[in-house]
Amino acid sequence: MAEIAEVRRRVRLTMEQARLDAAERRARAAVADEQGRRFVARVATPVARQVVSVLRAEGFGFRLSTPAGAVRLVSDRRREDFIDIAVDATDDAVTILTTVSHVRGGRVLTTERPLAADVGIDALTEEHVLDFFLDAIRVFVER
Repeated sequence: MAEIAEVRRRVRLTMEQARLDAAERRARAAVADEQGRRFVARVATPVARQVVSVLRAEGFGFRLSTPAGAVRLVSDRRREDFIDIAVDATDDAVTILTTVSHVRGGRVLTTERPLAADVGIDALTEEHVLDFFLDAIRVFVER
């Protein structure tokens, strides 16, 4: 059996390393979170505005909502019907998470996925955002 002094030393080293790792992870997340918020504000929101404009012109009532770090298209018919792009900083790797929610019968169906799974926030473009919106609106316009 190991000496108590050795066990104590190793436990303390592990605790200190865990604290350092957590501090580094928080610092990385803060930078990525800010980068994600800039992407939503500068890239995703202008594309969303254009999509809302076209949907309204085509007779589909959606309005734009821009809570902090997100952009959301909400149906005028049901608040459960929405398309969302938001910064997700819950994991070590901050991502841009998309959510599509719509009512079918009595059920609310929700789908979440990254905007572009294998693409870093700094490499995301207007085209990624537009492709997502074009795919997401299908459930609302096919009715």
